[in-house]
Amino acid sequence: MTTRNVDHQTTIDSVTPPPNDMPSVTFQATTTSVSPFVLQPQELDILSHSDGFSILREHLAQHYSYELCDKHACADSPTTLAAWLVVRDLLHALLVPVVELFDKACTVASQATHALKLEDLEYAFTGPARSAFVWLQCFLSSEKEREWCYTQGCPACVVNQTLDSEFSIRLLYAACLLSDVHYPFTLEGPTLPSFMFFLHTLEKALEQDPLYGGNFHELMQAKAHATRNGIEDLIHQCLELDVIISQASSSSSDSSSSAASASASPALDPRDGSPNMKVKRSKMARRQARLEVEGEEWIEAMLEKLAIEQSTMPAPAQDPAAVAKSEAVVTVSEVVAVQ
Repeated sequence: MTTRNVDHQTTIDSVTPPPNDMPSVTFQATTTSVSPFVLQPQELDILSHSDGFSILREHLAQHYSYELCDKHACADSPTTLAAWLVVRDLLHALLVPVVELFDKACTVASQATHALKLEDLEYAFTGPARSAFVWLQCFLSSEKEREWCYTQGCPACVVNQTLDSEFSIRLLYAACLLSDVHYPFTLEGPTLPSFMFFLHTLEKALEQDPLYGGNFHELMQAKAHATRNGIEDLIHQCLELDVIISQASSSSSDSSSSAASASASPALDPRDGSPNMKVKRSKMARRQARLEVEGEEWIEAMLEKLAIEQSTMPAPAQDPAAVAKSEAVVTVSEVVAVQ
């Protein structure tokens, strides 16, 4: 993965706002911003009028640091810092729901498959959902990428890391497309605005970047749309699996309750006094059980087929002589007792 270091030397006095003093959500667009993402006044107006985004910014102001690293401290001023922070908070609003969705998908997949290896979790999903799950699993397996999704660290470094690789750009693009999709695993409350407008800002940043250029955006779009479709399918499959697991858990709970009420000790097994534990069948045992059921079904189907053929087949004409010959002839000879 290519990592860039962007240094901007500016002669501006260093001013650091207090940790709990969040900058105003009303910003003025400026072309002198060191951020690669320049938001237009109408886009900033959308963010400033969003209750959900304002609440998110207040939360980040209380729990996240405004401190810039030594490399970006030279660009620390109220204007430039505000530009870094608004983009940092926007990235947080876009990327964190995707990470939470992936973590939820891992939990559901673990419950559905009882997999002992992380690479086996993908078998809980099918089609585009599995592809999206594997892609997210590979991307978020890196601690650096996960920290970036949670926008941890220097705000300027977080913003610049967006353009570090095709994978981060692709995830951000897909997250913008998903900004209109309701995430069922997030807490209820004020909703965030649609971030579709940020796609234009991302496109401009890529065009001005010497590493990517103008053609990269067009080449990356198809992959980003495929990722978006896969993640949306992953959401639906997670919901379906969650319902199935909940129903299975409630059924097992009911059966356990019935068995416990009939037992002398409701908490302990009377045989050895240990807590009741559900024994998981091995893959070979499950396969053998399935083959046994299939074999029984096949035998039953063949018997039904033979019965139908015999019932529809005309009875052959029988020769009376042959019938007479076939009849058993029994003769009894009395034995005279010897005197």
